[in-house]
Amino acid sequence: MAGYFSGVVQAPMTAFVIIIEMTGDHRAVIPIMAASMLGYITSRILSPEPLYHALSRVFIAAGIRARRADERSVQEQPSS
Repeated sequence: MAGYFSGVVQAPMTAFVIIIEMTGDHRAVIPIMAASMLGYITSRILSPEPLYHALSRVFIAAGIRARRADERSVQEQPSS
């Protein structure tokens, strides 16, 4: 679970802390930390860009296009 989460979000410390808090198993700190790092390293090899950064680019681009469309519509309206 820690390896998968760490690989998806590319945030090994966040994954490690969340999994430790969820399970409450402090005896497994080292294996969970190792799984988090392994998932993170594997993910970085396969995709250098984190998932949330890639997703945010889509939303930011849509916002910029919407703003430009609004600006064009205001400029094209005839002045009274």
